[in-house]
Amino acid sequence: MAKLSTRAARIKAAAVAAYGPRGVSQLAAAAGVSKQMLSFIVTGAKPASDDVYRKVADALFAESERLITASEKIGLMAGKMIAELEK
Repeated sequence: MAKLSTRAARIKAAAVAAYGPRGVSQLAAAAGVSKQMLSFIVTGAKPASDDVYRKVADALFAESERLITASEKIGLMAGKMIAELEK
């Protein structure tokens, strides 16, 4: 098996980091590209075009912003719960 391109390796690693071991489908949906296209890219069967690479990057950025917001909300809830227990 040929070595993955840098772009394919980054997309594959990002899908796992953002959505788990089967995250390629979710990343494809978030990026607005077909699951088949992203699957071809992460297996090395097709190269990642600039357009697809940009769509994936934009989707990952949006997901990171969503996670930051969720993390802040969770932290605030946990703080309120602890404060309530310490009264």
